[in-house]
Amino acid sequence: MLAVVVSGAGAALRIFHLPFAQTMNLPSELPETPVATVAARIQAESLFARLSGRTLARLLGAAELRHVAAGQRVVQAGAPAAELLLVLQGGLVVQTPSGDVPSSVALAGEEVLAGAPTYVRDVSADADTVLIVLPKRALLEVLAEMPALAQAAQRALLASLSGTPVPEPTAIASGQPARTSRREVWGWSCALFLPLLQLGLGIHQGWALPNMLFLAILSATVAMWMFSLVDEFVPPLFAMAAMLLVDLAPAHVVLSGFASSGLILFVAVYVLGGVLVASGLSYRLILWMRVLLPDTPFWHGFALVASGYALSPIMPSSNSRMALVLPLYRDFCSAGGVQPGSRAHTRLAAATYAGSMNMSPMFLTSKSSNLIVFAMLPTQLQDEFQGLFWFVAALVCALVVTGGHFVLDRLFFGPGQALPASKDQVRQQLALLGPLGAEERFTLMGLALLVLGAAGVSWHHIPLPWVGGFILVALLLYGLVSKKNFQNYVDWPMVFFLLSLQGLTGVMEHLHLVDQIKPWIDGMADLLQHDIIRLVLLELVVVLVVRLALPITAGMVVSAILLMPLAAATGINPWLIGFLAAMFSDLWFFPYQSSTYTQLRVVDGKGRMFNEPLFLRFNLASCALRVLAVGLSIPYWDALDLV
Repeated sequence: MLAVVVSGAGAALRIFHLPFAQTMNLPSELPETPVATVAARIQAESLFARLSGRTLARLLGAAELRHVAAGQRVVQAGAPAAELLLVLQGGLVVQTPSGDVPSSVALAGEEVLAGAPTYVRDVSADADTVLIVLPKRALLEVLAEMPALAQAAQRALLASLSGTPVPEPTAIASGQPARTSRREVWGWSCALFLPLLQLGLGIHQGWALPNMLFLAILSATVAMWMFSLVDEFVPPLFAMAAMLLVDLAPAHVVLSGFASSGLILFVAVYVLGGVLVASGLSYRLILWMRVLLPDTPFWHGFALVASGYALSPIMPSSNSRMALVLPLYRDFCSAGGVQPGSRAHTRLAAATYAGSMNMSPMFLTSKSSNLIVFAMLPTQLQDEFQGLFWFVAALVCALVVTGGHFVLDRLFFGPGQALPASKDQVRQQLALLGPLGAEERFTLMGLALLVLGAAGVSWHHIPLPWVGGFILVALLLYGLVSKKNFQNYVDWPMVFFLLSLQGLTGVMEHLHLVDQIKPWIDGMADLLQHDIIRLVLLELVVVLVVRLALPITAGMVVSAILLMPLAAATGINPWLIGFLAAMFSDLWFFPYQSSTYTQLRVVDGKGRMFNEPLFLRFNLASCALRVLAVGLSIPYWDALDLV
């Protein structure tokens, strides 16, 4: 073969003779090829149209030039696919396996990118030809960075073999960047100028410098959330970095969330949820449920609700629960008789959403922000609520919300008709799964240990984070979680978001901001007059206003931070403040307020498959049901001495 060198300041590629050059009757002196010409040819190749400049530079660095004589075969069918050939000068002809008339091409060896082990066609030089040779090693590095290139190569190879072009999938055209929206302009303006306004107001009012700085940082953080300028985990990280930069509090206070036991619990629950899916145990449980339940609309909806409920204690993300329940939802919708846009289809969509969301406030570990509120409770209350007592205290709400869902289901969607589902098919699916494997059994043991550990905290006195930590280590040692899986299973942005918020709360306590707003708290306490009804209404209004601007998790935590001081002033258990924030933060009236609904809507064709207006009316009734559930729980909370 021939080698390539870059010749000094001339920046040219020189072609050298190969051992077989004598058989090719090549001239003794070959002209130099400018590097710019080779680079332009690589850049002009349609397969590489979407590669970044960095990737193209790597390909150019690995490129070699080869000169072949007319009629010489450059690719042989059945030979190992080891290189991609681009025509720089001359031409190539392809002989397909069917023996059709040879066709001219400017590219050969797409099999390397397509993942084929060998070439599937013969390619020869049509005339004296100069080729750019890209070795497989360099191409594999490119594929690792851009896997979509393999699909493009497969389409090119199919088009070459069939003689007809294969249509490319629709893609968003790249080119001019999207124009900055008015929302972003307003958002960044608020993020920049609100802190300056806060500082000016603080200087005029004579506030203490630490308080001014904290409020300035907080205003910028809230502006980023309110206008969705960045992902929701970025603003608290910005706040944490800013507080460290201005030395607003010691590092151990700002970073207190990362030193808490909550980190272990977050990671353990996320990993267990990921293993539950990867092992196939969750799919097996869903199939078991389909075999056991009757084929009626009520029981199909019940299966969707129950699936989400079963995942709630072990999966602190409604989006993760939604992702697990969606396959079952699609299975039911694909059954005969479920027409797009019908009441039956909308009933199943509502059940899927309810299963993912209804239990979010009811368990300590069913909502990530519940864990933040738990960390805000006094130590003695943490010991009380870290077990099943959280669920016991929320029991009436859970019963009312669950029973009310099925009442609303009948009112909005009617009795419906039986939906045919093949029990034999489901049994056959279970038969194909075979008996429980070792991974499924180990995962089931971990799941049972977490549930029993949470239920028996008052008996064994082992904190729940340490139970979760033990399960996490066991899963890692057993080999169920690889390095890549550990990265994928855990929602690391959400973990950083929650731990950063915990540090934000710690800084507030360090600066004694709660003490400084005590007159406002006392005034609100006098207004409430120890009336739990007034407290519920006040928190409902505060949470709804905050949720217009902030996402669910941030809205709940911010509302709890604002109202938690009222607990001591009114003699109400602080847990109740946090629980009400959890209940009311799940209320939404506009689709942008609920990422879980957005997830369902996108999977279901942006609401085209179910009747979206009917679903939204059902959601409004469900929101009213949550408020009713809180009202009906007040006597129960009084009996538990929580009010």
